[in-house]
Amino acid sequence: MLDERQVGSHEVAPFRPERNGTVDTLRWAKKRLAVPCLLEIDVTKAREAIRTYRNRTGTGLSLTAWIIFCVARAAAEHPRVHAVRGGKRKLILFHDVDVAVPIERAIGAGNQRETLPMPYVIRKANAKTPAEIHNELRHAQTASIAAGEAAIATAPRPRLQSAFFRLPCFVRDLVFWRPLLRSPARIKKTMGTVVVTSVNTTIPGMLAWGVPLSIHPLAIGIGGIAKRNTGQGVAEILGLSVVFDHEVTDGAPIGRFIRHLCDLITRADALA
Repeated sequence: MLDERQVGSHEVAPFRPERNGTVDTLRWAKKRLAVPCLLEIDVTKAREAIRTYRNRTGTGLSLTAWIIFCVARAAAEHPRVHAVRGGKRKLILFHDVDVAVPIERAIGAGNQRETLPMPYVIRKANAKTPAEIHNELRHAQTASIAAGEAAIATAPRPRLQSAFFRLPCFVRDLVFWRPLLRSPARIKKTMGTVVVTSVNTTIPGMLAWGVPLSIHPLAIGIGGIAKRNTGQGVAEILGLSVVFDHEVTDGAPIGRFIRHLCDLITRADALA
C-alpha cells in the first residue's frame, strides 16, 4: 500500500487479467509497419439522410454502423488494403470483409465494476445493409457476458479465457499470439482483417481524430465532427483516420481505397 503521508488520499483498484488482451494487442501493434492517414470528410448529406431514415422507418441507424458499411464496401473493391501475409512469398487477398469493432462492456461487480473494450467481428460486412450492421452492433452491446470473458461471441469458454490472461506474457505469445499472427486463416476467423473503432473525441467547435493502434491490416478510427463554414454554407466535417500496413500494401492502392471510401461517405451511399 502507498503511504498517504507521501502521496495523499487515494484508492487502489484491481488490474483485471482480462485487460491483458488489450495490452497484448497494443504490444503486437507496435511491431507493425503502420502508416496513418488523417482525413476530413463532409458528412452533412449523410447525417441528414440518417435523420430522414430514422423518421421514415421509425428504427435506429447509427453513423458508426453506416461508416462500417462504407468501409466494408470500399475494402471489398480494393482487397489489397486488407491483405494478410501468407508466409514469406504470398499475400492472401480475402473477398469477404470481416470487420472487428471494439465494444465497451461492463465487467465485474460492485466497487470492482469497470468497462473493457471487447472485440466483436461482423462477418461479411460488405454483403450487409447499414440496418443489419446496426442491429448486429446493438445485439453485441446487450449480449450476456460471463465472468472472465474478454471478447464477444468469438472466444473460448470464459474459464479458459480467464486462465489464459493470467499466464505470463511470454507464454501468451508462445501459445496464442505467434501462431495466430502467422496464420491467415486464424487471423480471418479470430479477428477479421479490418477494424473500425469510434474513439468518441467530439469536442464542440473542434475537429478531432483518433489514430488507432491495431494488429489488423486496415484500421479505421472514427473521430469527432465539427461544423465549418465552407463559403457555400455550414458543413459537418468528420475527422477520419485510416491506418494501413505498409508491409502488405502501398500508397497508390490505399489512395484508391481512400478516394472510393470518401465518395461513398460524401454521397451518403445506401441512405437514400
